[in-house]
Formats: sequence, C-alpha cells, structure tokens
Amino acid sequence: MVDVGAGTGLAQLDALLGGLIPGDNIVWVAERPGVYHLAEGAFLTQGGREGRRCTYVLTAGARRRTDLGADVDVIDARPGRPAATPGVLATEIERRARRDDRQSFVIDDLHTLAQRWGRPEALSFFSRMCPTLLELGSLAYWRIPRACGDRFLDAVRQVTQCVLDVRGAQLRVVKAESRPASVQGLLVRVEVAGDDLLVHRSSASGRLALALGEIRRQRGLTQAQLATMAGVTPSAISQAEAGTRGLSLDTLVGLADRLGVSLDDMVNAAPEPGYLLARHDRRRTSRPGTIPLFDDPGLGLRAYLVLLAPEAAGQPHVKHKGEELIAVHRGLVQVTVGADTPVLRAGDSILATRAAVTGWKNLRAEPAALFWLLRD
Repeated sequence: MVDVGAGTGLAQLDALLGGLIPGDNIVWVAERPGVYHLAEGAFLTQGGREGRRCTYVLTAGARRRTDLGADVDVIDARPGRPAATPGVLATEIERRARRDDRQSFVIDDLHTLAQRWGRPEALSFFSRMCPTLLELGSLAYWRIPRACGDRFLDAVRQVTQCVLDVRGAQLRVVKAESRPASVQGLLVRVEVAGDDLLVHRSSASGRLALALGEIRRQRGLTQAQLATMAGVTPSAISQAEAGTRGLSLDTLVGLADRLGVSLDDMVNAAPEPGYLLARHDRRRTSRPGTIPLFDDPGLGLRAYLVLLAPEAAGQPHVKHKGEELIAVHRGLVQVTVGADTPVLRAGDSILATRAAVTGWKNLRAEPAALFWLLRD
C-alpha cells in the first residue's frame, strides 16, 4: 500500500522499500564513515535530480560544507551557532519544511546533539520533529548510532516510519511502515565499492534469518531448543538468525518436518503486525477527484476520499455490487442511490445495502468532501 513519491538514490534499496513516501523519516542506525556516509550522499544527489530542495543539518565539524554540493542548503547547529539550541533548530527546520513542500533533510547526527543537550532533550527534539516532517510531507534522513542506547533507539522506533540498522556488511530493515510484512526484519548485504554503496538483493540467508527467528518466537523456543530440534549447535542457529550463514537443505527439511511447517514457510515467514497502514502524498489530494485510501479488493474493504469542487457532480469510477457507505466530511452533498437522491450534511452517512450508489453532487458554492467505503 505504498504511494511512492521519491527515491533513496540507491536502486536496490528503492526496490527493497518500494521507494520513499512523502513524509518518511528514515533512521539509520549506523556509524560513520562508510555505509551511511555514502547513503546520505546518494539521497542528497537523488533529491537534486528530483527537484527537491535539500537541507543538511550540521551538528559537528567533521562534515565540510564543500563535501555537500553547491545546491545543498546548510543549517549550522554546531556549538555557539544560532541554531545550536533545540528550540531554534526545530523552528528553523519547520520553517523550511513549510516554505517548500518538496524538502529533504539530513540531520547528522542525533548522538552529537544528545551529548550536548542530554538524551531526554534530544529525544524530545526527535519526537517533535519526526511527526512534524511527516505531516508536512518532507523527507528526512537521521543518523542515530547505537551509542545512544537501546532505550533511546526503541523510543525512536516507535515514532519514526523506517529504521535501517547497519552492522558491518549487513543491513536489517527494523521498521518500514506501509511496506509489505515480508520486508520487516529482512537482512540484505551492503558493500562499499569506492565511492558507491551497493545494496544487494535479498538472499536466501536473509530470508531464512527473518523466517527462522519469527517461527522460533511463535513457538516460544530458545535458540538452544531450536538447535536441538535441527541437530545443529546453538551457534549455528544464532548465525542463521543473524544472516551470517545458512543451514543445509537437509537440516532445513528435517527442521520443517519437526516444526510441522512447509519448507516455504522456513524461508518466507513474516511477522504479522495486526494492521495495514497506507500513507499518501497529500499534495495529490488538493484537486477534486477520487483519491484511493485503501484500494485492494482482496482486503475485503476499500476506501476512497472524494473531493468535489463547488456545485460539481461526480460518479463512482467502479461498479460495486456489495454494500457501500457514504459519509460526508465537509459540505452539503446529494447522493444518488438507486432511484432516490437523499441530501447529506457534514457528519451524515448512508449505507447502501441493496441499491447501488451511482452519483453525488455538491449543492454548495464551496468545496465538499466525502468518504466512500466499499465492502467486498
């Protein structure tokens, strides 16, 4: 359910995430130099290609202004500079995001700010800015090293949209909202090749790492218990779940039999989050028309936002034989359902159980909006 609006600058990472959604905050749990340095460079370069205005938040003296490119703006948040305090820096970032709805930010890095401001203040800053940038549709890269601590990183994960954890030559997708469940927890290999960052396709060992850990947690087993069932050492299971090595086909087949799962489950199991989240570029919802919110008949429920210009009429873009719900969000709307044409105010709704909804009309000289829900 991804409405893609931008890219990371790394083709294989875009393939993994399905691109970036306006409002995405991407947290990189990574150290510099190496992978992250190249990742942020690719992100800034891609932003220039896409016509986005890019801003780099400089928190320490290690990054030189000349490294960033002439088209990248800089907010100087180093000690003693005007944007060095949390309030001023937050205000300046928000001001730029509101000024231009095609902004990209790189905030480097939050650990430096945590050392200067204290971790509670740095976390408060992130917890304020991340939802703000989401609301405004800006893209942001944040580097938050493991030195910030597990509690800090867990709090960050709760707020942000994506978390990518880099350890050595491996990248794990810790969180990726609005992406398929199969992406969550996936391990891929990354490689620094000169000035390029290569993100390799998901390997069998990466899929096994995700599936094996998920199955073990579902069964309430320890790594040692799973190792006994598989006839291998606990170290072998630990390395398989970390994605650093695989298991032989004979071992996988035997373990699948003992667990009562298929071999496909052993390499493709994915955690079920219990919900589906769809995000959309709200710049596309400013014009009259029907905007899909959930548009997959396989889900059993579809939802659309319909925007009507003053005194304009419209009709469903699909014919539906099941139940339909119209709920007016704004304005005064006349709905054609079967042979009748009831008028609905803001807050009114109508459930069509036997007759089909065939049209709607805005009766006022101001814009109107309604939600149209279909049960498949």
